[in-house]
Amino acid sequence: MSAIENVSRRGFLKGLATAGALVLGAYYAPKILRRHGSDDVRTDADNATLHPNVFVGVETDGTVWIVAHRSEMGTVIRTSLPLVVADELEADWKRVKIDQAIGDPRYGDQNTDGSHSMRSFFDVVRLSGATARLMLIRAAAQRWGVPVSECQTDLHAVVHSSSGRHLGYGELATAASRLPVPKENEVQLKSKSAWRYIGKGMTSYDLTDLVTGKAVYGMDAHLDGMLFASIEHPPVLGGKLKGIDNAEALKVPGVSQAIVIDPFKPPPAFQPLGGVAVLADSTWAAFQGRKKL
Repeated sequence: MSAIENVSRRGFLKGLATAGALVLGAYYAPKILRRHGSDDVRTDADNATLHPNVFVGVETDGTVWIVAHRSEMGTVIRTSLPLVVADELEADWKRVKIDQAIGDPRYGDQNTDGSHSMRSFFDVVRLSGATARLMLIRAAAQRWGVPVSECQTDLHAVVHSSSGRHLGYGELATAASRLPVPKENEVQLKSKSAWRYIGKGMTSYDLTDLVTGKAVYGMDAHLDGMLFASIEHPPVLGGKLKGIDNAEALKVPGVSQAIVIDPFKPPPAFQPLGGVAVLADSTWAAFQGRKKL
């Protein structure tokens, strides 16, 4: 397992030596990556019967919850990373439900940019799925009274080839939840030749909602007292404001104020680029107010 590089802007890798430390059980994982979050950030995976790490939950009816901790930005990462988990878990994609995480330090870096979601978390989420798979295998071996080495997984089930017995993941979820979460050196990842989903192509999990208008975007979110901003930036990078007359802008119905944004200090990097932000109770009002500056 290779070490993770360039993953966090918030220091969550401090003190971590391996990728496995990011996802395994709370009994030795750092507090910031605890399996259970506070009530306002809990996912369906958190509430599942088998929940060995922050990314996976298995219900007794066989439903598998996989947490997408990155934001969907049009790169289909909300499908791609869960597919990696499902592959290592040997889960039936038709029985997988994706659980969108909101901001929570236990997931580590959730900053979806720089094209590093897959590069930085590929091994991490593979390990999370493989850990759950091993727990299900051990639960089945325990029930059948056979060595773990004689058991293997097929799609959404554990099988004992020599006897022909098999148990679905739902049937094993409760027993598996009573087992200790394996340490990283106990977990065997699948070989590339055994990958079921990775690199094979898959329709976006959200495709139907996206093309039928049911998808919820960031701009669809509304909170009590929320305002909308429209920003007038300098016409050239690094331009500075000489003065502002916002009298007419404030006359536009719905506009509440105009705020000057300080210019950046070179180099610009991720700093605000300066200008004037017009705040209003609707996007339309903010646009009209900006035109009146």
